[in-house]
Amino acid sequence: MELVPFSKATDVRRLGSHVYQVNLVDSFCIGTVPNGGYVASCILKAASFHLAERGQKDVLNAHFQFLNRTETGPALIVIEDVKLGKNLSTIHATLYQHALLPETPYITPGSTRKEVAVYLTMTDLSKQRGISLPTAFTQLHSSPPALPRPDFAALKEDRDRHWTRSRMPGSGPLSYARCLLNSVYHDPRDGQPAPSVIIKWVRLASGENFTAASLGYVSDCWPYVVEAQRPSKKEAEERRRRGESVPLPPDLRLWYPTVVLNLEVKKALPEQGLEWLQLRIHSKQIKDGRFDLEVLILDQHGDLVAISNHVNLILGSERNTAKRSTGSDKAKGPPSRI
Repeated sequence: MELVPFSKATDVRRLGSHVYQVNLVDSFCIGTVPNGGYVASCILKAASFHLAERGQKDVLNAHFQFLNRTETGPALIVIEDVKLGKNLSTIHATLYQHALLPETPYITPGSTRKEVAVYLTMTDLSKQRGISLPTAFTQLHSSPPALPRPDFAALKEDRDRHWTRSRMPGSGPLSYARCLLNSVYHDPRDGQPAPSVIIKWVRLASGENFTAASLGYVSDCWPYVVEAQRPSKKEAEERRRRGESVPLPPDLRLWYPTVVLNLEVKKALPEQGLEWLQLRIHSKQIKDGRFDLEVLILDQHGDLVAISNHVNLILGSERNTAKRSTGSDKAKGPPSRI
């Protein structure tokens, strides 16, 4: 698979005052569907461009609703100015695909699909001033206790004492998640603290730094808490011999589509970006084919960069590759998320 640099994969071109074009690439896909966080990053980048002239290029908060499966290829992002303010502005962005037109009105009624709808609050984080108070967040949230900070030079060469590079699956249930190859992940050498808690250090495989726009992708780059509880073939056979059920068979290929993603940015990243970020991923309940995710994104010093909360589904991989309906198909019956 050709590795496409993140900056190129999220390249945004302005077509009009409120219309932007992106091209979703295959290397950021899970099966046939582009990773939701990657799509979110494309929208974040368009939003930043849209209000850059007002000096409000930073996202304070964003709420993403994934309405339909996206696909590789061109997409349009249409932005509506909901409320433009001096310090905070609210905009609405919609990502469209299928039967797009090269010029206004850009979309084909009845055929073009509305894929993602987003509300974004934009600001200039460098100008935010006000009361700041300690919350003891670090101490309270360090349950399980925080792991030692790595030696980043050693970590890059996989020589750190406490962290080791994750090996990407060459086969098995996650092998079709090509988007995983765009990042390099490092796990605790002694294993994760709990099945529903995942801690990782991550950097981009292309060698680029993480920027503000990449926080959408980072927040959704590892939604695989379910996989942490998947038994090996040997463990599954032993459970069956004991008469126990195996709700997650070793070879069952699953898809974990994001239905809702909320992102709140707590700290502006430097203009040059950051090479490393830490993820603390926690699921509070996995039940009835859906689960929640809380994702904390921290920098090298342990400072909180962003908080993201998700609603995800657990589906068979055939739902990922099924034929997509068009806008005209949807008019014949009730709409479907996937």
